[in-house]
Amino acid sequence: MRGQVSYVSNDESFTHEQMNAGSLSAVGSDLSYDGMRNNLQKIKRSKLKVHPDKVMTLSEWLQKYHMQEDLQNLFVNMDIAMKYIHDQGFYIESFALDRIKLLNDSIRLIRFENLAPFPNDITQQKELVRNNIFLSAVLQIGVYANCIQYFNTDTMQFLKENFNQFSMFLPQEDVPYYKGVIERGASVYYSAFVGERKKRELKELDKQLSGVDGGVSSRGKVLVKSNGLAELSAEDLIPHNEKENGVIYKDLSKKEAAFARALIYPIMILIFGLTILLLSYLLQ
Repeated sequence: MRGQVSYVSNDESFTHEQMNAGSLSAVGSDLSYDGMRNNLQKIKRSKLKVHPDKVMTLSEWLQKYHMQEDLQNLFVNMDIAMKYIHDQGFYIESFALDRIKLLNDSIRLIRFENLAPFPNDITQQKELVRNNIFLSAVLQIGVYANCIQYFNTDTMQFLKENFNQFSMFLPQEDVPYYKGVIERGASVYYSAFVGERKKRELKELDKQLSGVDGGVSSRGKVLVKSNGLAELSAEDLIPHNEKENGVIYKDLSKKEAAFARALIYPIMILIFGLTILLLSYLLQ
């Protein structure tokens, strides 16, 4: 069943309100040094232009045949978009498949439709982030297992208690992540997990290559030269979509600016009033 998703569901059950009621490769699958360098350079050079008029829902995208690697790449980009939204002070209210859009038919250009601003309370903000990460993981598991249409508030506990039954459908390298999020409520972004995993793979590859014939010739010369890939950070090994997300979610920054401007006038009036009172007191 892995590698193909033939169903589509417009299930509206993946919402924050209802929850309260109840081998990727960002750098490609080629682990050779040259392959990883080339793919990484493509990511860094990529300057996609956003054309919002070309929109495809996640439901429509899933109707087509996709390999497991396609899904992993999609989920990394969805996660990066989600983290960007959180960083702007908003959270995702719905993970329904028809409320998630792909622009330009590109898995790098993800637009979540139902967003809301974080409340002021820090504890509530953390809980909303945790819920978003949990629901995103549930969506991904449902896609891999081809059963997302059956996931709703009532079945969340079943998923938690029977995660091992679903793990067989997941990419083996990602099972620890989903297990941590579903069973233990870990609040970790999927893209961060993938970046760290890729970094470990690079270090292991670098270690293996450096160990060829001991890594040093009889004359003391290094046989395998490092090209710096092993020194890459985890963030270097995932897509850099900040510019694209800045365009897709430009209204979020506008709302924040408008909110800040709206606060200026009451604050100015308050300061002016306090100044008048202070002057009146001093003049007396």
